[in-house]
Amino acid sequence: MPILRLRQMPGRELTNKIEMDCEMFRTGGWIFSPIGINSSSVVFSLGVAHDYRFDKGIIDNFACHVHAFDSTPGGINWISAHNSSPEFRAYHYAIGSGISDSSRNPRIEAKESSASVWHSLVGKFAGKDHALSRPAKRISTVMSEIGVDSIDLLKMDIGAAAYDIIDDILESGITVYQLLVEFNHRFKTVPVEKTKAVLEKLYAAGYRIFYIGDRYRKFSFIDAERYRPLFNESLKLP
Repeated sequence: MPILRLRQMPGRELTNKIEMDCEMFRTGGWIFSPIGINSSSVVFSLGVAHDYRFDKGIIDNFACHVHAFDSTPGGINWISAHNSSPEFRAYHYAIGSGISDSSRNPRIEAKESSASVWHSLVGKFAGKDHALSRPAKRISTVMSEIGVDSIDLLKMDIGAAAYDIIDDILESGITVYQLLVEFNHRFKTVPVEKTKAVLEKLYAAGYRIFYIGDRYRKFSFIDAERYRPLFNESLKLP
């Protein structure tokens, strides 16, 4: 029996199902719906580290302007060295949930070297004695500064910080059309109940799951009420 199924049986893993069928597009290891995404769409990419594939894929295929946020030293240095697209705008601070800074613990996976160290709120190999305090802003503050009143596509690859940010989005009434999240209940410091709770909140707010990764970590959500008319409109196009 697969390990995933063994974890699901006692309730130690999620058992959610797809809640809505959507047309899907894959880029950089993430799944979103292309319906309603175009050059005018507002895309926020939270957490880039050393992987620019999602951002580049969005730009290459939809000509979107991508606003990317990463406050870790490795992410800042990598973006500075590799980014050459005018549609890609990098911000060297994190998105937080109302605090002025965000603490990050250095993580070095067992198979990695210190040269590839990155930072997270949690982690099996967290080095709390060497945590970094990095600048952070609320997503509503950033939206006001940039001059946008809604987000079409929001990708979050930011570890345990995603939970508080989702709460902040829902409580603030911020309009997000599609939400792509990698949840981190694989860590002992993030119980699966925390992910279950945020999934219930998203469902209550009108979001529906249209993609779940094989390991129940990556989820794609869509505002069902906004998607349906956009999909119907797309059927009328020649």
